[in-house]
Amino acid sequence: MNSRTPKYITIKNNLIHKIESGCYQPGDAIPSDNELMRTLNISKSTITQALKTLEAEGYIVRQQGKGSFVTDRTQLQTVLSIYLCPMEESEKQFWTPLIEAFNESNQGFTVKGTFLSNQKAPLRDTLFQSFTSGNAPDILSLDGPDVAYWAYMNSLLPFDDYMDDAFLSSFLDPILLQGRFRGKLYHLGYTESTLCILYNKELFHCLGIRIPSGIDDAWSWDEFLSVCKLIKEKTSFPYPLLMDSGRGLSPKSGEWNSYSGLPFILQNKGRLFNDDLTKTSGYINSPESIAAMDWLGNLFHKYNYTHIEDVSDNFPNNFAMSLSLPNAYFQSLKENDNIGLIPLPHGKKAAIPHGSWGLCMSRQTRHPEQCCQFIRYVFSLQNQLKISRLTGIPVLKEIHEVMDSFQTVSSNNNILFSQLRHSSFTRPQTPAYPFFSKQFAYAYYHIATGADVQKELTHLSEQVDDHLFRHNYYLNDNIS
Repeated sequence: MNSRTPKYITIKNNLIHKIESGCYQPGDAIPSDNELMRTLNISKSTITQALKTLEAEGYIVRQQGKGSFVTDRTQLQTVLSIYLCPMEESEKQFWTPLIEAFNESNQGFTVKGTFLSNQKAPLRDTLFQSFTSGNAPDILSLDGPDVAYWAYMNSLLPFDDYMDDAFLSSFLDPILLQGRFRGKLYHLGYTESTLCILYNKELFHCLGIRIPSGIDDAWSWDEFLSVCKLIKEKTSFPYPLLMDSGRGLSPKSGEWNSYSGLPFILQNKGRLFNDDLTKTSGYINSPESIAAMDWLGNLFHKYNYTHIEDVSDNFPNNFAMSLSLPNAYFQSLKENDNIGLIPLPHGKKAAIPHGSWGLCMSRQTRHPEQCCQFIRYVFSLQNQLKISRLTGIPVLKEIHEVMDSFQTVSSNNNILFSQLRHSSFTRPQTPAYPFFSKQFAYAYYHIATGADVQKELTHLSEQVDDHLFRHNYYLNDNIS
């Protein structure tokens, strides 16, 4: 990783070490540009870039004609940087005023937020560049299943030494389970998630479709197919089921393919990895897994019950059913009160995914105590109530007691929590998961277009097992 670090960053970091170790005291002049060029054998542009970065970070002040002088950082207010990758535009409406309110009320340090987008550049590439250059943020948001990879890469600082048990005990257990890797807690989810079926209330009433009242009487796979068939025969909807609120299916749609596809494998008593997460062959391509993905693929290419292309213009005002995340339900209720929610159909058993985005501390931060102070602020009851109104799934136990909508038995909102409580599974906590998920996304897409299921899943297992072998099954302990 260090071989890719730009020269100016290496020089900057070496000068920071000398400043922080006391080699250069506040007010001291550091070596001149020409002296640094000569002793380090580097170009003028490289040293200029290094010193500009040092000045921007508040370590030195450059005076024209005089040189560069070490600043007294004890007189400067600490500024924490945080990288956020909101999934919906409404999330920005949560984070921006939260950070502003924190900065207005806090004494001693401030927080500066930067919003990243997976659409413009893969988040992993952006973070990798930040970590390798030594410019990682103090705090960053990560999707839960990516935590094991970044923890293994020694990029994250665990919370264990900075968060007390009283604070951590306020979280739902699945949130803490998702955030752990090899016994340490690296991630605190600020939202929880699951899968559900959204439906057109008026249409279901007209067609006399049975509406499950809870997870105990959820549709079976066969009943789900019968409902799709009825909708296709009796209505003009092009698809009985919208996929991801109409966005469709794409091998480049991030975690959605895995999040929405893997539960059906587990529902059919298939498996993804072996117990020690070192092998997928014989598991992801077992007869049970193949049968599940064959059933799922048929929804697309055989029955034409759902779609690959983007038809999101039909949601939320013109659809029969949709396989969606809960936030789609809560957001759509603002536009259309004709939308209901029912649990995910079950196969041989019930299984639904959970987990979503949360906050981590960078191992490069010099201010872990301040990071945790801000993170505790994010998870105050007041702020969690605000974000729960956007996402619909709170992560603090106490919110269940204070939000009326979650206590209304007549509302199907309680289905979300029943699923999470009784049938949720945590995605495999291995550094190999991001690679596995990416390959599964392609396999699922190809299966949806009619490719041979067994060949696709066997190819997937071969790719993932080769990846595991080349990384020594991630058995090396990179975490210090």
